[in-house]
Amino acid sequence: MEYVVSIDERGRIVLPAEVRRRLGLKGKRKVLIRVRDDDVVELIVMDKIYNDIVRVFEEKFKNWREEDHEASKLLMRVMKSGDR
Repeated sequence: MEYVVSIDERGRIVLPAEVRRRLGLKGKRKVLIRVRDDDVVELIVMDKIYNDIVRVFEEKFKNWREEDHEASKLLMRVMKSGDR
């Protein structure tokens, strides 16, 4: 999918409707614009990045329990002993 678009005097670009539909862009949305070293411009929908991050954290910490964390264990020992 390729389109030629115009940039107005304020630097704004209007994304064609087909592009917005394909990316699921409706209303006000956040996107990341990245300019690579080879001057290629990438546009990334932030919801995708957010969902990827959530998925990674959920997988990494799926069996994590606060009470098993070393710092939590130390804090509980200090609180139980009354040494404050």
